[in-house]
Amino acid sequence: MKMQTMLSLDPVELAEIERLKRKVVQMEPGDAIIFEGQRERCGYLLLSGWACSIRHLKNGSGQIIDFRIPGDLIGVTELLLQQSEQCYEAVTHVELCEITMEDLLGTVARAPRVATAILWAIARDGALLTEHLVNLGRRNPQARTAHMLLELSDRLSYVGLGNADEYHCPLSQYLLADALGLTAVHLNRVLRQLREDGLVSFRRNLVTIHDRARMMEFAGYHPGYLDQEEADRNSPLRRLVLAGERVNPDAAANRPAALRPTAHSLK
Repeated sequence: MKMQTMLSLDPVELAEIERLKRKVVQMEPGDAIIFEGQRERCGYLLLSGWACSIRHLKNGSGQIIDFRIPGDLIGVTELLLQQSEQCYEAVTHVELCEITMEDLLGTVARAPRVATAILWAIARDGALLTEHLVNLGRRNPQARTAHMLLELSDRLSYVGLGNADEYHCPLSQYLLADALGLTAVHLNRVLRQLREDGLVSFRRNLVTIHDRARMMEFAGYHPGYLDQEEADRNSPLRRLVLAGERVNPDAAANRPAALRPTAHSLK
C-alpha cells in the first residue's frame, strides 16, 4: 500500500518519506531490536512483521508491555531519553526502517505534516499503554482477553491487515498470556470459555470474532483511545504514519504462522 494512493503529498513530503526509508534492516524471531539500557541507538518504523516491547526485572523475569504491528514506531520516544527503559524484540521476521534523532529533527524542519504524524503515533502509544494498564488491573481474565483481541482487530484492520471479524495473529498462547498477566494454561481455559460463549475463537493463528457487538459490551471495549474512527481514516496526519510500502496485504498469508517463545527469559 503506497502512500501516494492514500493522499496527495507535495514533492517535499514525498522526498522526506523516501529519506526516512533509506536504511531498512531485517531481524529474525527473538532478535533484540533495542536492548534495555541501550544508549547509542536509533528508533524504527516497523515495515512488516510483529515485535513486542518488554520490561525486565532483576530476577530475570519480565513483562510484555505491548505488541508492535506494521506501521508502529519502535523506540522513537526513547531517542529523547538517556537510555531505553525497555527492550524491543522481534516476534516474527521483521523489516524495520531506521530513524535517528537527526532524521526526526530534519523532518520537523522540512516536512511538518510528516513530523506531526510521527507525534500523533507517539501520543497514541501513550493512550495504548494507559488502556493496557487498566486492562491488567481492573478487568477479569475473560474481559481482559476479549479486550486485547478486539484492540488487535481494530489496529490491524486500520492498516489493511485484517477486518472487523477475522485476522491473522502469529502470537503463541505463551506470548499472548504474558501480555495479559496470565499463564498459558489459564489463557487456554479463557479462550475455550470465550469460544463456547460464542464470542471469539483463536485457532491456528486465526482470530475469528463471532459476535462483535456482544464481545465489545462484555469486554467494556470502547475504541476511542485508538484515535482511528471511521471519520478520521482519511486524515493526512494519520495516514502519513502509514509511510511507503510498509503494508503488503499479499504477503500477510506468507508470514510465520507459529511462534516459538522468544529469548527474553520470561518466567
